[in-house]
Amino acid sequence: MTYDAAIAYLETFVNYERAHQPKAMRQVKLERMRRLCQRLGDPQRRFRSVLVAGTNGKGSICALLYAMLRESALRVGLYTSPHLESLCERIRVSGGPWAETQAPDEDWIPPDAFAALVESLQPLLEDFRNTSAEGPPTFFEVLTALAFTYFSRQRVDVVVAEVGLGGRLDATNILDQAVSIFGPIDLDHMEVLGTDPVRIAKEKAGIIRPQQLVLSAPQQEAVDEVLTVSCETQGVPFIRCGRDLTAHVHRHDLRGLGVTITGLRGIYESVEIPLLGRHQAQNAALAVAALEALSTTGIPHAIVACGLSRVDWPGRLEVVHEAPLVILDGAHNSHAAAALREALTELCPGRRIHVLIGMSQDKPVEALGRMLGDLAISATCTASRHPRALHPMKLAKRLAPFCADVHVMSDCADAYTYLLNAVSPADAIVVTGSLFLVGELRAALRKANGRATRASSLTAVPR
Repeated sequence: MTYDAAIAYLETFVNYERAHQPKAMRQVKLERMRRLCQRLGDPQRRFRSVLVAGTNGKGSICALLYAMLRESALRVGLYTSPHLESLCERIRVSGGPWAETQAPDEDWIPPDAFAALVESLQPLLEDFRNTSAEGPPTFFEVLTALAFTYFSRQRVDVVVAEVGLGGRLDATNILDQAVSIFGPIDLDHMEVLGTDPVRIAKEKAGIIRPQQLVLSAPQQEAVDEVLTVSCETQGVPFIRCGRDLTAHVHRHDLRGLGVTITGLRGIYESVEIPLLGRHQAQNAALAVAALEALSTTGIPHAIVACGLSRVDWPGRLEVVHEAPLVILDGAHNSHAAAALREALTELCPGRRIHVLIGMSQDKPVEALGRMLGDLAISATCTASRHPRALHPMKLAKRLAPFCADVHVMSDCADAYTYLLNAVSPADAIVVTGSLFLVGELRAALRKANGRATRASSLTAVPR
């Protein structure tokens, strides 16, 4: 089986990432995922794990924790979603003597290994598809089961996993994690999870179980109450960033952050984080606390400092060009847009900001418009090739009340190339609204230039 054939086979399972079906998504039951993994020999029981939930920041927290664990003697797995460029980037394994020299993408599951994994499990998957009392599994359930099987076969010691959607019924929630982490919880996926933060928080709190440690970013009061009650019910400690953990930002510029973190057991002074946005400081504090919780002894400062300094998490306030400044950020809801606005206000004083935006049909266009419209002197509406992409003309109509200068260029590569050559070198271009858009442009930049970061010579995306 080739890699392309493996992807084609996985797409025979219903994929809610490509076809958003809220009613069907609400009917997914965790029991099906449990039975599927039972058929596979319960691979998720063969490693320790940390599970990260929340509305925003969960991927960054995963990446920060994974980066530090890579500096230890442990063999580490990372499972995240969605991907930017390749499905292989969702499943990563690091560890062993080569870890220090690995490039950021060399820990992705190799395409041939992914294809072999799918081929080896295809008979079982087909049998389960045809006989499961709960109905056939989804694309995400199958991919999650494949990831857990791969981690088991690779003899991984610890897996850092990101919840796909919600928590209570998400496929990742069959893990028996040692630590649960919650990034900020706010409104998103409301058709599936609920229309207010409390209902959403209750869904996400479904990952909390006995005999674990729970860590949380600062939350709205009502959300904090939900998490507090859930932790008390399960009899587990609840550690909050801002109260039990702190992160003090010394420096924030286009190189990243300089931070001092007070964790559960130690103080880690003047660590460097090559990510933009002050919110990454609290994400790092949560990751450090999780690392401390996994250890029976203290954590050497060097593991924290070296790990955080090497973190790689593209597509989130990522600088890919310097003159003009180009920032990619997959902000797709109001909370993420607020973090983007805060970062742009601090990092781009005096720059004229041009927004290149594409969004999915189910995302809050007006919320992003209110947050970013008065910050940008122009907004160019475009679309990725993803089937859930909102038509640029419809996007422009909805953004028009918030920005004085709105344009439409349907092809995102053409739109990017036009802006790159039309604006002043002193200006800033912000590509945002959708990780699908960010991923598509990143892939095009990599194809054109061999890389997609910090290349002031980048000029255009080839047709």
